[in-house]
Amino acid sequence: MAKEAKQAEETIEVAPQKTVNVKPEWEIKDRVYFLTGNKSPLTLKIPGRHTRKHALLYFDEESGKQREIRYATNQDSPLVDEQKGEVTLGHIMFRDGTLTVPNINKTYKNYFQYITL
Repeated sequence: MAKEAKQAEETIEVAPQKTVNVKPEWEIKDRVYFLTGNKSPLTLKIPGRHTRKHALLYFDEESGKQREIRYATNQDSPLVDEQKGEVTLGHIMFRDGTLTVPNINKTYKNYFQYITL
């Protein structure tokens, strides 16, 4: 009887567990970006909005669409379709090959979250 109970315990199957994909949260801290390569200019300005020459688009996997991004200093989101009212465009400048983004500038950090994916 004891052998049958052990065999019954060994043959119990467990239902497959659901896996949950959790996106890592964007840490709130100061960030420093560096230009790569052998040469670094004294200053380099990168585009802050979408143009025909410089496409700044983000592919949203949930909706399956490309969304335009721009750096607006007076908006909470870098996504154009989430911005409301007039916008004030800011400059994004690398000085001596580095760009420092302070942790208090949420909009600046969100912009880089979308363009560095």
